[in-house]
Amino acid sequence: MLTTTAIDDIRFAVTKFREGYEQASVDAFLTEARAALSAWEQGTAGTAPSLTADAVVDWRFPPTKFGNGYDQDQVDDFLDTIVVTLRDHEARAAAIPAPLPIAKAAPASVLRSSSIPDKRFSTTKFREGYSQAGVDGFLEAARTALAEYERSGMPATPALSGNDVVNVRFQPTKFRAGYDQDEVDNYLDEITTAIRHYEQASGRV
Repeated sequence: MLTTTAIDDIRFAVTKFREGYEQASVDAFLTEARAALSAWEQGTAGTAPSLTADAVVDWRFPPTKFGNGYDQDQVDDFLDTIVVTLRDHEARAAAIPAPLPIAKAAPASVLRSSSIPDKRFSTTKFREGYSQAGVDGFLEAARTALAEYERSGMPATPALSGNDVVNVRFQPTKFRAGYDQDEVDNYLDEITTAIRHYEQASGRV
């Protein structure tokens, strides 16, 4: 595949008494082609590269006859190589799935992942509570998932959805230490609200 180095090194035969392509026009085009290839090579071409393969196919150079020009066959062959290279870059870019929309920054009222490790619940012993180990394990999973939402807006494969939080169930406890069920349930509501924010902002729900 053609690289910017090949453009730097290309030299065309010079014509004078037969028709060629205007040298200044070809040189200007090569500068533009080099910039486009450089953008692809560096991953900065984005969705609107400065030069497309179709544009190269339609490119036309002014002819020369009695002044110095570039050999038309050599220039045309090189343009074909540029077209092939650009089409390859464009095809590769088209094969990459478009990124999911990034959610807007969460308002201050939305729970942040960094606050989850500091959460403390009242302990129960002689009344029914939730298994401490089960709640602690789930909160760590929720913290990890919420941190990913905060980084990317909406993960391609979220580890935890709002429905997952709504449907979670913990083993009840009665005569051993547990966490206050109402406090845990209220906190789960906050986690659900936070995840729903990213899901709604990204169009997933």
